[in-house]
Amino acid sequence: MMNYHVEMEPMEWMKAGFEQFKNQKKCNRIQEGGPHTFGRAQCRFFSYRLYNFGGNGNPDPTLSRSYRTALQQNCPQGGDGTTLNNLDLTKPNTFDNNYFTNLLSNRGLLQSDQELLSTTGASTAWIVNSFASSQSTFFQNFVQSMIKMGNISPLTGSNGEMRRDCKKVNGS
Repeated sequence: MMNYHVEMEPMEWMKAGFEQFKNQKKCNRIQEGGPHTFGRAQCRFFSYRLYNFGGNGNPDPTLSRSYRTALQQNCPQGGDGTTLNNLDLTKPNTFDNNYFTNLLSNRGLLQSDQELLSTTGASTAWIVNSFASSQSTFFQNFVQSMIKMGNISPLTGSNGEMRRDCKKVNGS
């Protein structure tokens, strides 16, 4: 079972997690990030991007300057790491393709999201562009992806577990 950590490189983290679903196409795996079009994340999960990206004392260069400034107001350096920020700054309570259009404008809150487009040579960029340009394409593909994911058999016994709380490994 994968135990994800914030300190892991996001693309490495995603690849490791995706290994569990080898039978799925890359397009399916990317659109499963679509639920990030609504919801929130605490400052502690992304503030390193605002102040000390890569440990160099500088912000993440893939964040738009205006978006970074707004996030820094909500998440001051050394501030309360539990402050919530919308994953989608334009329509945070609506399921739509804004998640993907935000990535095109360098406004992906989580590094793992922004890297789908901003990583040099990202093989996922065409999918982000496709879903950003057509909400109906995203919706159609999302439905198919959820059906396929629903057909995945969960690991059992020593090979995995069904989590009681999706944020925590059972027993922790």
